[in-house]
Amino acid sequence: MEVREVRVVGGADWVDAAEICRLCRLDLEMVIELAELGLVSLRGAPRGQWQVPVAALPRLAAAGRLMRDLGVNVSGAALALELLDAQRELERQVRCLQALAQ
Repeated sequence: MEVREVRVVGGADWVDAAEICRLCRLDLEMVIELAELGLVSLRGAPRGQWQVPVAALPRLAAAGRLMRDLGVNVSGAALALELLDAQRELERQVRCLQALAQ
C-alpha cells in the first residue's frame, strides 16, 4: 500500500517549480515560457529554486492538457487560456447586468 503525504495549502502559498512540473506534466522550459508570456509568476533564484504560486496550478494544468492533448504550442496555450479568462469575465458581467435589469 502506498502512503502519500497531504498538505493543505492556501492560495498565497508557493510551490517548487519542479513539483508543479510533475503535477502538471510540463517541462520546466514550458513553465518558464508561460511565465515569460505572463500566464504565471515565478519567484526565486537561482534557476533551480524557482517557485510558482499554488493558485497557478489550474492554469498550468490546463496549459499542459492543451499542449499534450491538442498539440498546441506554448504561445497558443497561453493565448487560449487568456481568451477563456476573458470569456468568463464577460459572462460574469452579463450575469451582473441581468441581475440589475430584473
